[in-house]
Amino acid sequence: MIDFSFANSPFAHTFDGVKTVANNLPQTAFNAIIGWIAIRITVWIVRKFFKLIRVPAALRGVIGSIVETFLWLLLIINLLQTLGFSGIIYFFSGSIAAIGLAMAAGGSTLISDIVAGIFLARDGDFNVGDEIKAGEEPAIQGIIERLDARRVRIRDSKGILHVLPNSVVERKAWTVLRRRSQVSADARSKAAKLSAKISKPVASKV
Repeated sequence: MIDFSFANSPFAHTFDGVKTVANNLPQTAFNAIIGWIAIRITVWIVRKFFKLIRVPAALRGVIGSIVETFLWLLLIINLLQTLGFSGIIYFFSGSIAAIGLAMAAGGSTLISDIVAGIFLARDGDFNVGDEIKAGEEPAIQGIIERLDARRVRIRDSKGILHVLPNSVVERKAWTVLRRRSQVSADARSKAAKLSAKISKPVASKV
């Protein structure tokens, strides 16, 4: 009689693993949803807290980005553990340690971008909303829209968004063309002039 059982099959371990993963999928999906919501709420609270204590917007962006990355890392480890991939977690932890050693040795641009981002965020002459000229030649001129742990986002007068690594901006000299208050004042002035131009023909017809 032929035995169709997989008990003694070389694929028995694989089928058991697939069965375990399938059984844990609902719980993993639930944890993923709850984790995503928790991360969003936590990052929002962190940014609001730093805004409340008057931390500069650029530094808030860097800190929020670092916290969010760390929380996502913890969530991924939790999801792998829920699925039953303990071996992958050990490998993942070892990889993190290896990456940490590489960063400590200065072999990664990630850490240099993060450090540069912190320096930029703490610099009084580099603020979200300022108009600057920065980056490699030819330098990019525009208004700083956002600064996070890795990159600076600058929008030029044509509306084009330029994304630059923090280390590139911090390594090169930058020029502050207008402060945020001046940029806002100029924007209000342009809006007022435009409104006046629109209202003039209407007033003449009346």
